[in-house]
Amino acid sequence: MDINDLRRKRKEAAEAMKAKAEAIAALEADENATDEAIAAAHAEFDTAKAAFNTVKETVARAEDVEQALADSATSEINTPPSGGSPLPGTVAKADDKGADTGLMVAALANCGGDRDKAAAQLEDAGHSGISAALSGATAGAGGVLIPRPQTDVLIELLKPKVVVRKLGAVSHDMPAGKLRNGRVASAPTAGYIGENAPIVESEPTFDNVDQDFKTLTALVPIGNALLSFASPSVGTLVRNLLLDYSGLRADLAFLRSDGTGGTPKGLRHWCLPGHLLTEALATPAAVEAALRKMVSIVDDANVPMLNPGWAMRASTKHFLASLRDPNSGAKIYPSIDASNTLHGYPIETTSQIPNNLGGGADTEITFADFSEIMIGDAQEIRIASSTEAAFVDTNGDTISAFQRDLTLMRAVSRHDLAPVHDEAISVLTATGWGL
Repeated sequence: MDINDLRRKRKEAAEAMKAKAEAIAALEADENATDEAIAAAHAEFDTAKAAFNTVKETVARAEDVEQALADSATSEINTPPSGGSPLPGTVAKADDKGADTGLMVAALANCGGDRDKAAAQLEDAGHSGISAALSGATAGAGGVLIPRPQTDVLIELLKPKVVVRKLGAVSHDMPAGKLRNGRVASAPTAGYIGENAPIVESEPTFDNVDQDFKTLTALVPIGNALLSFASPSVGTLVRNLLLDYSGLRADLAFLRSDGTGGTPKGLRHWCLPGHLLTEALATPAAVEAALRKMVSIVDDANVPMLNPGWAMRASTKHFLASLRDPNSGAKIYPSIDASNTLHGYPIETTSQIPNNLGGGADTEITFADFSEIMIGDAQEIRIASSTEAAFVDTNGDTISAFQRDLTLMRAVSRHDLAPVHDEAISVLTATGWGL
């Protein structure tokens, strides 16, 4: 049982305590309740509280151990097998964030997923700190769980790789595997009244946005010739492969997945019907009207507009940047080249937005206040390896890892996406780009 399983048990114990407390409150409010029933309810609450405290202490111990292993990964001193002065247990280049994770993955690939052998190999290569961290990692049938300190670094490095994260979506931990967020569904109203007139009652209504883990898997092929080296540069290369493969798929999911097949529900499918626009952009004036409408319908919905931004294909951005006034010849959107902004809001691009919607050259542009977009993370990445498996490349061809002398690393992470308010999103399907 790993630390996240323990946290889930702690959450369940807390919910049991809450239920017992509510039962006591109901009995105390009931005039017909007997003293015996109230006493029994108090006893059940005490039992639930004791169970919670037990799990709480277990979680605290596991967190202390996890922190100790993280500390040892940067403080342990190693003496090389050939002798010489001790080496610090860190990656040679301190600014190569996440390279330690890459070295872990490479060592696991070299050793067929055997954690202990991989840790010994890292130790022999002079990476004692990384070896210490890997030795404390959780191993199981599903692979090796990369320690949380290293996972946190990778998730942070994914931000510039994933458009929705880069534009400022709010990430939060979901250690219990599921999170319910309350939100205001309809706001209270206010108004003026005459002297001595009664105040009209107004109550807000609330509903929930639930998030639960969706599993993202990435197959990362690594040449076995590379794996014979244990240098930080190899660690950096493997780190980049993990980030690139995971980032591209997460981009597609967060922007356009429909929530079926185990995928997160993306912004396109969270968008309200009235915020989904389809416009034929046959003139520069039509382009401008459509883009302003996207901003207006979000702004008019009383969205705070704390962190608004645009997501689009790079070709769409370049098309808009080159758009000129038919009369003066001046660029309509000079801010795109000058500051990478459109109507004052930042632009991020991804190839994961299609440019062939509707069987033609149609594409999508997404505008949102990303302070209203939540990403729940499991804060863990599990790694497994194979030298015999096959994979399908980006061209649709089946590649044999054994035949190509590759090792396939499978990285598994879990997360989900949901908006605080659906009104914070607008999506334009742009048609008729023949300008």
